Amino acid sequence: MNPAKSAQRLLAGTGLGLLLVSGLGLISGNMSIEKPGFEFIIPLVGIILLGLSGPTGRGEGPLAGLFPDENKSNMALRVENELNSSIKEEDVGNAWAKLEHTMLSKELEEE
Repeated sequence: MNPAKSAQRLLAGTGLGLLLVSGLGLISGNMSIEKPGFEFIIPLVGIILLGLSGPTGRGEGPLAGLFPDENKSNMALRVENELNSSIKEEDVGNAWAKLEHTMLSKELEEE
């Protein structure tokens, strides 16, 4: 299962859970429609999470960067490319440090 589908299930489950808790709060009298308060943030967050779950599962929307819609082989290839690029950057940094060290050593020897 790819990260986008996992995030979709997590967001949908959490959103439905928050809506269920809100419904139970209304039934038990802990929440009142006549006097809305801060407790209405809970169903609002639930609706937002449900709204985000659809696009996230397709690899779209504001959470697409965090949860890409890719399979294991694509993910492994992307991570390998990122590691290779970071190793190359580190090698370039080490080469510059070595060059600077030799240049400073030569300058000190000349003095």
